[in-house]
Amino acid sequence: MKTVLFILLVLAGCADSSESPDAVDQGMDQGSKTHDADTNNKQNGDMGLDGDAFLDANLEIDASTDAAVDAEVDTDIPAPLCPQTATCGALDPGATEHFAKSLVGCAFQLKKNDRFATAQAELQSIAGAGKGFVALENLNLNRTAQSGVTAQTAERLKNHDYFGFRWNAGDMATTDWYPQAITGNEDAGKGGRRLLVAWYDHTGATPEKGVRVSVIDLNTNPIRYRHILLVEPNGTSFGPVLTGAGTSLHGGGMVWYGDLLYVADTGNGFRVFDLSKIIEVTDTDDTDAIGVSGGRVDAFGYRYIAGQIARYTGTSEGCDIRFSFAGVDRQSDPPLIITGEYRADDAGGRLARWPMDANGWLHEDSDHVIRAKDAFVGAQTRMQGALSLGDALYISSSSQAGSLGRLYRTKVGQESKITAWVYGAEDLYYEGAQDRIWTPAEHPNARDVVSIPRQAP
Repeated sequence: MKTVLFILLVLAGCADSSESPDAVDQGMDQGSKTHDADTNNKQNGDMGLDGDAFLDANLEIDASTDAAVDAEVDTDIPAPLCPQTATCGALDPGATEHFAKSLVGCAFQLKKNDRFATAQAELQSIAGAGKGFVALENLNLNRTAQSGVTAQTAERLKNHDYFGFRWNAGDMATTDWYPQAITGNEDAGKGGRRLLVAWYDHTGATPEKGVRVSVIDLNTNPIRYRHILLVEPNGTSFGPVLTGAGTSLHGGGMVWYGDLLYVADTGNGFRVFDLSKIIEVTDTDDTDAIGVSGGRVDAFGYRYIAGQIARYTGTSEGCDIRFSFAGVDRQSDPPLIITGEYRADDAGGRLARWPMDANGWLHEDSDHVIRAKDAFVGAQTRMQGALSLGDALYISSSSQAGSLGRLYRTKVGQESKITAWVYGAEDLYYEGAQDRIWTPAEHPNARDVVSIPRQAP
């Protein structure tokens, strides 16, 4: 009987709340929102039998079946790892814009392709050929940021206590690299006040250079930073971080956790890099050379590299979901990585939250599969980043007010509230000590890295 009641409770938990949404808060963005008259209806469709009928149908067990029920309870059958079941089609149900809704999370799955021991040996070999390992906090930060933000961003955020900076003139203007992802020392659980921002090679030219990461120290005056190149070791040498098609990884999301750096691999899952094993190369004069060759160690002219040590990819049994961006929720226990899907004109992009273990890796079930703890329909188009803080969701979207972005804040069961956000908004990072939300803008000459105070949904 306990087994039956457990199943009933799980199914009952799938029912939607009928709580009416809060009034819309337009924030500082004057664009209006409209929705159909029936948007307050239940979002997850007809469950078939209503709750009472289902309970009656399953609890009317006569005495002749008691022995069978007791026998089932007494057998040592483990609870299912994914007790809530749904078809993959049901997990892509579309959306009513501005109304996030819950989905079954555990149908989204990853597996770890662990090269940790092999990669560590490879990095040791590369460091021996180069100038050895360098701690992240000891990097020579060779570039100076420009204080303040662009005039357009200042106007857009004029009613908020914004804070940010611009890259140096060359990084502001370049079309060779585009910034995408952001994380920081609080995601990592480390002291100081550092940001990491990922850029992808936008040239489309050969050689493809993959992804570089800017290490930024907000405590320096002026703010200082440096780019390091992410690489994939391959025996005694290494190459850039590329997709299976040979193009540069987009790097749309990033989470720094302990010494691990999770970088979103859009169609697959995550690449994981070891920030405790940053290597200084020997030569920086050839911007087209990479790897260990002829007594040289090159990295397209970059002085420092960080190597990939593991990958997470989807399983054949799990439902497809894209990894366009990523953030971390340290207020949950265990902490969660939240990922989501960019969709241009479809508000049905989904978010998933993945539990972490005590060592900073994604939590594996007993069958070594990583299952999302929960999932949501984000209910916004052009999602570029997301955070969760408990049951509160924060979503960064681009081109929501003309070419300008919006920052949405919401909970399941209430209508999203919006705040003016920047042109070219991307991934999100939450700086808890300052209670601020950050994003890096991507477009040339509008590349503010900017934050505003967090507001409650």
